[in-house]
Amino acid sequence: MSFGFSVGDFIAVGKLIADISSCLKDVGGSKTEYQDLIRELDCLQKGLAHLDKFQPSSSTIADSIKYSALSCRRPLEEFLGKLKRYDSSLGDRATGRSWKAPVDKVRFMLGHSEDVRKLQSYLSVHVGTLNILLAEHGLESMDIESKKSEADRLHVRGQLDHTNGVLMRVQSTIVQQVAELRRAGSMLEAVFRMVSGEMKASWRSIENSVATVCVSTQQIYSVVLEIRGFMMTRPDCRWTFFQDPVMVEDALGLKFPVPSEYDFELLDQIIRYRFRTGPGSTEVGLGDYQVMESRRSSTILSAESRIRPGSSLIMAILIGKPPSDVSTDRSCPMPRCTSTETNSVEGGGRVCCNCNVWFSETEKKRESPIDFWIAMDSSHESRDNTPQIAYSSNNEGD
Repeated sequence: MSFGFSVGDFIAVGKLIADISSCLKDVGGSKTEYQDLIRELDCLQKGLAHLDKFQPSSSTIADSIKYSALSCRRPLEEFLGKLKRYDSSLGDRATGRSWKAPVDKVRFMLGHSEDVRKLQSYLSVHVGTLNILLAEHGLESMDIESKKSEADRLHVRGQLDHTNGVLMRVQSTIVQQVAELRRAGSMLEAVFRMVSGEMKASWRSIENSVATVCVSTQQIYSVVLEIRGFMMTRPDCRWTFFQDPVMVEDALGLKFPVPSEYDFELLDQIIRYRFRTGPGSTEVGLGDYQVMESRRSSTILSAESRIRPGSSLIMAILIGKPPSDVSTDRSCPMPRCTSTETNSVEGGGRVCCNCNVWFSETEKKRESPIDFWIAMDSSHESRDNTPQIAYSSNNEGD
């Protein structure tokens, strides 16, 4: 159980003892009459100082010792209360009225000798009780430590027995392993004899193979040196371009690069040359096509346009716009398709989901009397590429 005391209680009792001792030392004749009481108070004060630092253990009487040690507080307070009547003549609170001090000391010796004797007897019994409790606590602590030591001894003994068993098993295992190693040694010796005989023949074969490999390596090294000589030759930078080429996708879905240093007129001549024969040659020859940027099909290139290095261009051939009662702006303009399943693409225009043709509307007039789709349908073998067409809203050439 908890008795509800703290370090402050020990300090308070110690202060009471110090005050009483100071007052008794100032009373006349204290060296002979009150010396025993002062010694009891000193012993009690030292004991309380020791108990203040007392660390509780597993002992069951540790709290009882502290409680018993502090039980002297009330008798000491009562005795100190009697001494306070003579504060002006005793202890540290004595005043300068020296004529009254001897009278107060005589009154104290005559009136309180019995109180001093009772307090001395009480303190003697109290200190003796504390000594007995401390001795009992010491014996109990020794008994607890003895039991703990015995438990530790038994635990260590168990660990030693377990370790001994493990060592015995290890010893047995080592004996078995030694026997296995001896058998393995015998087997290795037999294998060595067998392999050494075969290795002699194998070494000769390996020697011949190494010689062949050396000859082949020398030949490869010679070839590598020749390749290195070719690679060390610097290319003639006068015939190379230093800007990214322009990627052009023609009306048949074929892509080809064009040097970015070329202008629109050179690009136009390249397109006309590529379409000099085959599908679309008539339309290209009459100028029924447009070149526009792939990222923004509304930007149509002309002779005044400047081509940006690394840009992507698309070429679309013009065809006639289908009748409005047959198709809409989202319908495929190819007469043999006219599918309504089309998707818009980034940059403008739409792509037919059926024939894979890109188309967009333009304001440019057509000059060719024959539609491009007739020639393209007769020669277009694969649907992997995406043909580019633009149908004209001005069909004066049809």
